[in-house]
Amino acid sequence: MQDILEKQPAKFGLAGFMLGSASMVFVLIQLSAFFEPEEKSAGTVIGEIAADIKLSAARVLSGEAAPAPLPPVQDYGPIMLTIALVIAGLAIILGGIGLYRNEPHRLSYLAVGLGISALVMQYMFWLAILICAIALLISIVENLGDILDFG
Repeated sequence: MQDILEKQPAKFGLAGFMLGSASMVFVLIQLSAFFEPEEKSAGTVIGEIAADIKLSAARVLSGEAAPAPLPPVQDYGPIMLTIALVIAGLAIILGGIGLYRNEPHRLSYLAVGLGISALVMQYMFWLAILICAIALLISIVENLGDILDFG
């Protein structure tokens, strides 16, 4: 006679998979908002940064005081990033619980994989942006002599 095993439904694995998918969507929305087109081109922004450096250096050399800082603008990016990372962590935890309870493994593996992918994608994106910003800053500093040419 065959032993019939009762299969447990994948409750935790399914919930973790759904949260992992939601975290990936949140991360992708947050990353796409970073590349949202603005009214200014990249060349204009770089030119404004260079002009700001030139004006700041001229102000320091002439002994003038720095201008008052601008009021802060409300930004929901960090809140959305925190929500995405918390959801990714919950997906990893629920996937782990599903694996511990011997639920069907496919959804639990997907939950853990999607949660880890959301965390790694966010980290790698900001690492790439940081490297590009450093390269841009290095090129501006190397050309500082041309920027500070007052003639």
